[in-house]
Amino acid sequence: MNKKPTYWITGITQVALVIIIHLGLFVFLQIKTVEWPEVTGAEVILTYCAPVFLLYATCIRSLKTKKLRYNLIWLLISLLPSTAILFKLKEIASAEPVEPVFIEFHFAQGYLELMLFFPVIYSVIQLILWAAMWFMILSKE
Repeated sequence: MNKKPTYWITGITQVALVIIIHLGLFVFLQIKTVEWPEVTGAEVILTYCAPVFLLYATCIRSLKTKKLRYNLIWLLISLLPSTAILFKLKEIASAEPVEPVFIEFHFAQGYLELMLFFPVIYSVIQLILWAAMWFMILSKE
């Protein structure tokens, strides 16, 4: 019987787990998303397409090494920085300015955080992870 690698099934499962954890954090932190009448589902899908693809690509890269260490590194780097970013964005959204400023950002609706800051920062984290894993794997060969 021919055993084909099932990287893509395991990768989709692990990426789905990371996405579910992030969605759970959105609910736990009570980040508002209901006040966006102009945002469609297609816009959200397009915004998060690149971060999810990069997440899947780095997951497959870590699975192809067949080492648990690389998979754990992927999981930690995929969850810990983004969790810290979400907590920081929630803190910024709930903070009141103590003194008058020239330019003031309003984070009340969560749109700017979830549709610009978070996807861009998460994509950069995944690109750095991709490069780091590539160098780690090449240095071992």
